[in-house]
Amino acid sequence: MAEIAVAELGLVGCGGAGFPTHVKLAAQNVDHLIVNAAECEPLLHKDKEILKHATDEFFKGLIRAIDLTGAKQAHIAMKRKYADLLAMLEKAIPDRRIAMLPLGDFYPSGDEYELVYEASGRLIPFGGIPLHVGCVVCNVETLLNLGRNRPVTTKILSLAGAVPNPMTVEVPVGITVLEALALSGLKSVDGLAVIDGGPMMGRLVRDPRTDVVTKTTGGLIALPLDHPLIRRMMTPEAHNRQIARSACDQCTDCSELCPRALLGYPIRPHKAMRTAQLAPFNDQNYAIDAIFCSECGLCSLFSCPEGLPPREMCQMAKKHHLAHGVKATDWKSAPQVHPMRGQRRVGIERLIKRLGLLEYDHKSPWTPVQARYEQVRLPLKMHVGVPVEPLVRVGDTVKVGQLIGAVPEKKLGAALHASISGRVSSVDTGAIVITRA
Repeated sequence: MAEIAVAELGLVGCGGAGFPTHVKLAAQNVDHLIVNAAECEPLLHKDKEILKHATDEFFKGLIRAIDLTGAKQAHIAMKRKYADLLAMLEKAIPDRRIAMLPLGDFYPSGDEYELVYEASGRLIPFGGIPLHVGCVVCNVETLLNLGRNRPVTTKILSLAGAVPNPMTVEVPVGITVLEALALSGLKSVDGLAVIDGGPMMGRLVRDPRTDVVTKTTGGLIALPLDHPLIRRMMTPEAHNRQIARSACDQCTDCSELCPRALLGYPIRPHKAMRTAQLAPFNDQNYAIDAIFCSECGLCSLFSCPEGLPPREMCQMAKKHHLAHGVKATDWKSAPQVHPMRGQRRVGIERLIKRLGLLEYDHKSPWTPVQARYEQVRLPLKMHVGVPVEPLVRVGDTVKVGQLIGAVPEKKLGAALHASISGRVSSVDTGAIVITRA
């Protein structure tokens, strides 16, 4: 089968904001292509399951990505604790340009700044991207989709937390969150909240009955409404600011353990807490370095001995300063790795205990499912960039894999394809709905 152009596949980064893959793979002068298989978010296991059960298709995608970018070396970055899988992949490597990159079991080992440094020994410059140091970082599922050489119509998910049967499944893009969770045996979300993504950087699903699985949904974690993590995620911004203003004693633990600070970037979460105490963000520049925050959540959810919200204060300051023209490139020096970086990493087991997730820490085995879905809702924007322009109208009949949304000319985006066959029942500025005929 002839290779379909990458831009026509609708590929996006499957583990983050959804950057269009065809733009990333158009990069040249690449020394290192890094596969992010670290999967450092607690409870998520789908990348390992992909590598175990779809090895050949993954390698096809990786080799194509290497060829497209001209990368001199590809690294599959995976935690060394998964020794059996690491050894299996090492034996299966089909190309001499590919090597395994064992990682420690710490959070956030999957941060692209961490991965670039571990693979290349290079530090991304202030305000830069991996390509500025000759690196490109891709997700496991993104490369699987590239290797499959067909339009993206499905999503692979970890279903975890307070579900009867944790598992990894592949479902059509656009089904509801509740429909996906039902595959694990969960019949109702009454008394539960659902996290889209991991417990550290994921977001709360507004309504699992209507919110849908998108191209960037990496996992769905159901937890009781009274779980401490859920309560923290539901805390209003105004209350977080009040807590920061009244309780922080400036111990600096949040800054001492900040992963980006340990790599040499000038982020200091305790200064964002100080700003909340002393003045509004628009009156002081104490927290201007918050623009370097990766929002990994380690400071709020692990480092702070009082359980205060330095991450949330950094987010507020970051939003303010970026909106007022502050740029990371304003810093003219270069990052320098902290000499204690290796000793200050936070292990995943300690993190899981601190989050109160030990009872939910189970494997999520790959589980083939046979389910028929009567309707999907496909958002026009599941990626970085602008929404796609619909190519269909209400009443049109479509087949799975058919192009139904195109990226406007000279704009950043990712093509949209029908994830089930049926009839277009709705088209608006937000989404296309397809119902089986």
